[in-house]
Amino acid sequence: MSEKDNFFNKYILNSKSSSYRNMINLCDKVAKSNANVMLIGESGSGKDVTARYIHYKSRRSDMPMVTLNCSSFSDSLLESELFGHVKGAFTGAIDDKKGKIETSRGGTLFLDEIGELSLKTQVKLLRTIENKKVAKVGSNEEREIDFRLITATNVDINEAVCSNKIREDFAYRISTIVIRVPSLKERMEDFDDLLDFMLKKSQKENNIEIKRIEPKVKSFLYSYDYPGNLRELKNIIDRMVVLSEKGVITKQGLPIVHSLGQNYKCDDSKIYPLREYREIKESEYIKKILEKYDYNVPKSSQVLEISDRQLFNLIKKYDLK
Repeated sequence: MSEKDNFFNKYILNSKSSSYRNMINLCDKVAKSNANVMLIGESGSGKDVTARYIHYKSRRSDMPMVTLNCSSFSDSLLESELFGHVKGAFTGAIDDKKGKIETSRGGTLFLDEIGELSLKTQVKLLRTIENKKVAKVGSNEEREIDFRLITATNVDINEAVCSNKIREDFAYRISTIVIRVPSLKERMEDFDDLLDFMLKKSQKENNIEIKRIEPKVKSFLYSYDYPGNLRELKNIIDRMVVLSEKGVITKQGLPIVHSLGQNYKCDDSKIYPLREYREIKESEYIKKILEKYDYNVPKSSQVLEISDRQLFNLIKKYDLK
């Protein structure tokens, strides 16, 4: 049995969490259809795993599942990644290129961070979804295409529509079925199994054998709130395995955000979880840059090396208007 099959069978199908089992039951129903699915949930909660599960249980499971993170590219590059381009379509387009949509023909296209799509790209993707035809950047030739769309986001879609970041017609089209992925805090009944699976996986990946975990470290693992969900749990486990001593995971392997159950101390008196501390510092730095450039968003985003849209999202997130 492959590692993927083992994960699905043991840690998804046999989940002890009622909230997670309810989600899986919904995924099983949805998988049999061709309906577009939107996965919502906290960052790191496992939306990508859920998307793979839906594909794995669908009639398209023998065909490719293609993944694209919409926050990883600028607008122009994202359009090319999604639709492909023809030679000469823009500077640097020295050859024809297949896009992710075309690559996913017959299978599933999973678009993560869907809220990062520009309005222009949303219009083009909406047309592709409705007409089942795709055209490469720089070409008017349309080709028929069949794929199943799954999207994911950790933002409030209704709020994004109201603030004109996502078109209403596009939002309706991609969210025929909306599935909320529970956070790790909502499925702590599965913690033992998840810890065991990730610990074994990390030992294999790092070629390190773990014989035992110190009791105080275990106590922390069970008491920590994991704001970064499964992704943070895996990072903590990898760190502990790599920094283990003679097969024993000790307190030296714990993240700097705590000391055996106590969170990292900052600002002299107040104690914060790592994610909140990062957000505080990020907010302070962004505000500093904005003030330096008189709230000139294009200039500030250039200095921060992020897109204007990403900066607008951060300004709204931290209420820096």
